[in-house]
Amino acid sequence: MHIAYLDPHPVPDNCPEALQILYTVDALGGLGTRVTLMTPTPESVADIRTILGHALSPNVQVRHLEPRRGLWRWLRSNQPFYRMAGGELKTLGADAVLVRNLKMAEHLLRHAPNVPLFFETHELFAQSYREEHPRMSLRQHHKLAALAQREEFVYRNAKGLIALTPLLIEDIRTTYRVETPAAVAPDGVDLEQARAPVLTTPHTTPWLLYLGSLHPWKGVDTLIRALPHVKQAAELHIVGGNERRIAELRKLAEELNVVARVVFHGPVEPGKRFEYIHQADICLLPLTDTGLGGRYTSPLKLFEYMAAGKAIVVSDLPSMRQVLTPEQDALLVPTGEAEAFARTIDLLLENPDLRTKLGGAAAARVKNFTWRSRSESILHFMNERIRHPA
Repeated sequence: MHIAYLDPHPVPDNCPEALQILYTVDALGGLGTRVTLMTPTPESVADIRTILGHALSPNVQVRHLEPRRGLWRWLRSNQPFYRMAGGELKTLGADAVLVRNLKMAEHLLRHAPNVPLFFETHELFAQSYREEHPRMSLRQHHKLAALAQREEFVYRNAKGLIALTPLLIEDIRTTYRVETPAAVAPDGVDLEQARAPVLTTPHTTPWLLYLGSLHPWKGVDTLIRALPHVKQAAELHIVGGNERRIAELRKLAEELNVVARVVFHGPVEPGKRFEYIHQADICLLPLTDTGLGGRYTSPLKLFEYMAAGKAIVVSDLPSMRQVLTPEQDALLVPTGEAEAFARTIDLLLENPDLRTKLGGAAAARVKNFTWRSRSESILHFMNERIRHPA
């Protein structure tokens, strides 16, 4: 099979979206599938070998497109890329196209309908927009309606849907009344890369680690609010995020008089993230109870924490219970409850044997969540839908 993967975000890049795309196409190529990845040209050159920990599969061809943007540049629109990629797809000879960008999917369904399109969905976009804008203007209401219309069109007309969690499939069917065949393919981890030896620096004060983006739905403010209640000596290390969110969280830490216990490392190169994970004593994931956090997410960081054999404290949400078994491979606490996070952190700091037990169980459990297993699920589903479309 020849799969085209099209996305308007440049790849390679250091953001989670680009990482997920790169790992997915590499794993598909590793299964013997021919893959053509088409994205815009990255502004900076990221080294694929450094990101993946190995060379990209020889079955994957990366094609960077440079459409003429003209006035579209000022509108911050990807329309020129959609058009150019759609034209390239028509002559590529691919058996199927895999897309995770909603506007890209809509464009291809309307303008290149002869190539079976599989949409990799990560959320209910209209619901996320509604949650982000609890008080909407008339203009925002119109935008929400257009977004829901686009979303329903893609979900209804795609050859198949690939979702990170079964909960997302349930909500798509309930919200839009579509019966498009769907498969579940959680994100994964490269076990060899995650467990490769790295240099760590000895430390006397225990490390509490959060690694990843700092969007509000990630709940990192809960960790800072928990620090005044953590009785044991410990430092919270936050790796990732942009300057604006770091400044907001630093201000919160100052207000709570815990800024001396928080270390903001800022964004790091993807190849270095395992150095921070292996340095940690406890890894944290304080997701909020939103559609994204509670039901749809399949966080790369969670699988990387697990692969490194770390004790993990996470919010007790349906999305996390899809992967973890409470008290066996992680400790789950009520979302948003800072004092509950603090008590659980103290429990682990006081019990190194419990940390070891949880980390070992997590490392064993994560063997079911690799990029290879994810790609096997995707490839099997796509083959079945193309060979047996009914």
